[in-house]
Amino acid sequence: MEPNRETVFDRRFPLFVWALSLAAFLLRVLWLPSQPPSVDDFSVAITAINYVESGQLGPTMWNHPGLRNLLVYWSMELFGSGVVGVKGWCVLFGTLSVPLLALVARQLTVSPPAALMVAFFWAVEPLAVDFSRQGINDIYLAFFPLLAIWCALRYEEGRTPWWLVASGTAFGLGLASKWSVVFPLAVTGGLLCLHLLRERSGGSLLVARLSFLACSLVVLPLTVYLLTFFPWFGRGYSLSEWPILQKAMYRETKLHTGYHTTIRGDHRAWEWFVRPVTYQETFFVRTDDQEPMREPSVEENAVILLAVANPLVWLLILPATAWTAWRGSRTRDRMLCYMVALFVITYLPFAVANRPIWVNTAVAVLPFAFMILGYALWDNLGGSTARRRALAVYLAAVLISTAPLYLLAIGKGLRIPYLREQLIRTLQLRHHSGD
Repeated sequence: MEPNRETVFDRRFPLFVWALSLAAFLLRVLWLPSQPPSVDDFSVAITAINYVESGQLGPTMWNHPGLRNLLVYWSMELFGSGVVGVKGWCVLFGTLSVPLLALVARQLTVSPPAALMVAFFWAVEPLAVDFSRQGINDIYLAFFPLLAIWCALRYEEGRTPWWLVASGTAFGLGLASKWSVVFPLAVTGGLLCLHLLRERSGGSLLVARLSFLACSLVVLPLTVYLLTFFPWFGRGYSLSEWPILQKAMYRETKLHTGYHTTIRGDHRAWEWFVRPVTYQETFFVRTDDQEPMREPSVEENAVILLAVANPLVWLLILPATAWTAWRGSRTRDRMLCYMVALFVITYLPFAVANRPIWVNTAVAVLPFAFMILGYALWDNLGGSTARRRALAVYLAAVLISTAPLYLLAIGKGLRIPYLREQLIRTLQLRHHSGD
């Protein structure tokens, strides 16, 4: 029975991936036109205009690279400053991350069922849904590294040079979103470098291949990163002044503690997979333009975007990592070791950082965490009918628990009777305490 089940999963893998991608897209666009724009959404649009038209940095995330500004400005030129113009890229990248995760996970785990579980976890993840529906660019940190890794794996399979060039370009676009993409870039470069060294090619051939690898994964990403600063150079700055800007951006990134007071939640990354964590953005809007202006109230005017980590998923990540690391080292499976390295080396800098690291940054780590979890679950529960039934029950529990978490993530929490009272009470306590 086992081979037949595997064959069925393999044969229908594209169909399942398309179904999960469609479901993910629907979750990311459902009620999106009626979701009021947040402070970040307004700031993203203004920052894009400032950056492209005058080379000005800010008002939001001036210390991060400017790819988002370029993309959002171009989409606003095409579609206007509405939902599609400001949030369209995040919806697109958040949705496309589903098939990319499935493809990469299948390549690393050699298991279609595990890969499909990984895609499922991402499709319904509240944090991924939340930031796929906003203009802020955290979701880029999942999409571009996954695209780059997929291209790198295709290159390793067939040694077609253009796949490595595509990988370097995608890594460059990721770096032009936020610097944390350097961690999966370094791990992927290390994997390909070790593969070349193990081949024991001739001296001149090895040097040529290593040089091409360095050009593709070092020079090319840095070039792409540099090119995204062309509006800043257009103000009259020279190339010699560019390192000074990078130093100022680094200093702000290292020391800043947040951009505005509407964002709340947990801010210690080492807690992400130890206890349930949250990311909350609260703001007030007018409900009807025809009504006279009055003092906003929680009941009528509050919008609360609350992403809550699903404990059924997040709290299994560290045990799954230990299991996968043990299996990878025991079987000498370099792809399993690579998968663990992607997670650990990307997550560790956040976990040991001295400054606050808000939960939104976890979208850079979750794709690798979910790959490990999908593999560990199938490795432990995919071997017999009884265990697969237990796995099906677990996945059903994840799906059921996602429903209220989804409503919280898209700002509909005040419509859930029990959660409504809890959210209102929390906001009122904060208001009275001056927090």
